[in-house]
Amino acid sequence: MKKQDMLKKNKEFRYVVSRGKSYQSPNMVLICAKSRAGVKIGFSVSSKLGNAVVRNRTKRIMRGGLTPLMPVLQQDKLYFFIARRGLIGRTSTFCFEEMRALLQKAGLLNEESC
Repeated sequence: MKKQDMLKKNKEFRYVVSRGKSYQSPNMVLICAKSRAGVKIGFSVSSKLGNAVVRNRTKRIMRGGLTPLMPVLQQDKLYFFIARRGLIGRTSTFCFEEMRALLQKAGLLNEESC
């Protein structure tokens, strides 16, 4: 995933949360909103879930899980993934399955072949 595809500013995160639609699973939350700038993705792990090492590792696993799904994501959307306690200590394969299920639930995948 490229740096230019990431949500970076607090203003961008607030826009997605205020204008976006939310989809939940036991391990993760997806919030998506319309965008004019193409696909941008953000990840969040609360400090309640662990120290900095745990949070950074979880975000890294989330990025790794989303990478295979990048070509089939709908364009012109902002995606914001929030980790829940069940995601801590899991693999990127598990994360991939969770993200794919959430994106299918939201109807945001262009192809069903992934």
